[in-house]
Amino acid sequence: MYEFTSRIRYSECAPDARLSLPGLVNYFQDCAVFHAINVNRGPDTWKNEHYGWIITSWQIIVNEYPLVGEEVTTATWAYKFKGFEADRNLTMKGADGRMLAYANSNWAYFDTAALRPIRVPSYELDAYGIDPELPMENKAPRRIRLPQENYRTKPEIRIRASNLDTNGHVNNEQYIAMMIACLPAGIKVEELRVQYISQARLGDVLIPKVWHEGNEYIVWLDMNGKPCCASYFRLREGEVMVPIAPGIELAPVKTEEKG
Repeated sequence: MYEFTSRIRYSECAPDARLSLPGLVNYFQDCAVFHAINVNRGPDTWKNEHYGWIITSWQIIVNEYPLVGEEVTTATWAYKFKGFEADRNLTMKGADGRMLAYANSNWAYFDTAALRPIRVPSYELDAYGIDPELPMENKAPRRIRLPQENYRTKPEIRIRASNLDTNGHVNNEQYIAMMIACLPAGIKVEELRVQYISQARLGDVLIPKVWHEGNEYIVWLDMNGKPCCASYFRLREGEVMVPIAPGIELAPVKTEEKG
């Protein structure tokens, strides 16, 4: 297991002064990278050896978005290795120990020169070790079924250099930010699932598509006529964020039910 403690920065927050969903994803992603660095299997090793881990899916459950300035501890550990795959849990807790958010994630060990997954070598298993799996209710499969009808197409997105990470393809959080931008402003997400299907690179064009029913959204990004990345969002019923302003208490506001 690896963990680090930090304070929520203003630059990481949504308009309600709470950590944004992309901000949470970055905490989880950074924690996984810090874990790799801590066991001497970090980005420098990926570059020199041309092997490394690529995330293939997330399921993130959010109980509470922490406020700006709040101290949080983010932790991660591997709980399963099989073939070329590994499964990893992540958590974010408040200073009082309350569970703010938790996740299950799936990863593939990749030969970045040959662009194909390979069997996880024994030295990777020894470096990370295995810890008990975090119990999760309603643990979801990694695959997201895409609707064949009743979806809307959004304006295309052209990949820029600022969207890329050290691997030369679009960063995991950047895909999520693109898909969140397709949702109504101000909503709060309680569950996020993401499936990464193919890698988008500089200059590629992605076409967002959005399906909605009740408090559920499915958003996916098409590239060259095929899904590149897909997401599922379950919203917290009747809750919206309140922008911070003088005299406004930083707390969720319930919308009025219409019937």
